[in-house]
Amino acid sequence: MSERIRGSFRDPAGFVFRRDGEIYRQVNDSHRPTYDACVESGLYAELHDLGLLVAHHEVDVPAADPSKGSLVLRPERIPFVSYPYEWSPGQLRAAAELTLELHRRALDKGFVLRDASAYNVQFLNGRPVFIDTLSFEPWVEGEPWIAYGQFCRHFLAPLALASRVDARLAGLSRVQIDGIPLDLASRALPRRTRFSFGLGVHLHAHARSQQRHAHDNAEVSAKAPARRVSKQAMLGLVDSLTAVTRKQTWEPPKSAWR
Repeated sequence: MSERIRGSFRDPAGFVFRRDGEIYRQVNDSHRPTYDACVESGLYAELHDLGLLVAHHEVDVPAADPSKGSLVLRPERIPFVSYPYEWSPGQLRAAAELTLELHRRALDKGFVLRDASAYNVQFLNGRPVFIDTLSFEPWVEGEPWIAYGQFCRHFLAPLALASRVDARLAGLSRVQIDGIPLDLASRALPRRTRFSFGLGVHLHAHARSQQRHAHDNAEVSAKAPARRVSKQAMLGLVDSLTAVTRKQTWEPPKSAWR
């Protein structure tokens, strides 16, 4: 009998389930062409070889929901599961850099990382590893990175608060399940960070932009001209986010334990 994992219900591409003590992932038919394209491009093989993506194998196991798909994967088991709000700032920074590296390598193969949730990262043998095999989709030339805002909420905001204010503020992620709201982070950060190029753009200006467009209705959004984003601009965004992420450092206070 199959038991669908409760935390795996939002993604139309597939879901995780348990059967006879083993963990599996079903790939739904709607996502099968994308999965096959990732395999043929060599993206999965490259990420597996580098230890950036959890290893998985296609197995001859009945799907948990045959009406939606038939392909089943068995991922490598993570022996200890942890959550972003439990990590040290150093772990969160390592997970953020992993996420950006995945997006960069996906772009090189013609794909994008469509999900930048911190909950898609676990630690295996002391290193961060991405666990959501189905988070890649073909890159459509000109489209912006759909996961940009999510990356800033899940990674950059808590890292900036831990680095510039108080490490305990990163624990807000425990109650803000979709990441720390950017307007909250912007108000909590020191005023001088508004003049920092990285945080000024990716947190403060980003938060103001979200507030300006918060009440736009669907009709207005549809009429607004779409901003075209080149691949070079996308890679520039990755470089900028990587640079500002690496600057969010934290040193624990002096203590007998340290």
